[in-house]
Amino acid sequence: MHKAMWMRRFARQAGMAAMLLGLSVGAGLPACAQSASEVRMPSLEGQRFEATTVLGDRTLRLNGLGLRGVAWVKAFVAGLYVAAPSKDAGQLLAMPGPKRIRLKIMLSAPSHELTKSLTGRIEDHEPPEVLARLSERLARLAGLIDSVGDLKPGDTLDLDFIPDKGVHLRVNDKAVGTAVAGDDLYRAVLKIFVGEHPVDRRMREGLLRGGY
Repeated sequence: MHKAMWMRRFARQAGMAAMLLGLSVGAGLPACAQSASEVRMPSLEGQRFEATTVLGDRTLRLNGLGLRGVAWVKAFVAGLYVAAPSKDAGQLLAMPGPKRIRLKIMLSAPSHELTKSLTGRIEDHEPPEVLARLSERLARLAGLIDSVGDLKPGDTLDLDFIPDKGVHLRVNDKAVGTAVAGDDLYRAVLKIFVGEHPVDRRMREGLLRGGY
């Protein structure tokens, strides 16, 4: 889409919301510097992330951080937590065990824009036989995200995977609905961030840092 059209769209709420996952340009790499008197925590664009977190019965480590944004408009910072950090996207996608994608929201946006971009990206890049297996569960996950309503700066959204339980959605550390089964579903979601056809290549670069 022509740059001028995007700039006009950013001037409206709907246009800013649509960039949550639907555009293709990002910027920024993580910075970790803190004052000597503070606990050092990985951060990007002022958004601080814990270096480790516990999910299920495993301690996960922060693999990397990536900014989702265009020009001066910043949508969110994403963080990827895995059991064994790696710079190899294929290894991360195939890795068993729990995982977390954490989004720290930086602009006001309706959650259904995130849903549309997420499902659209999966539908564009997964083969028909995979989509046939995922369609019902993907619709359930989309419904959970839609139910959140409006996202606002300061909100935290987690997409978690726990083996034998499935994909969990949490907003501001509160569970939304029930888990949706399937490591294949989570892998399709994770591909949006670190796969061969990411929504944002600069964000992908940051997420593939390989740990802190």
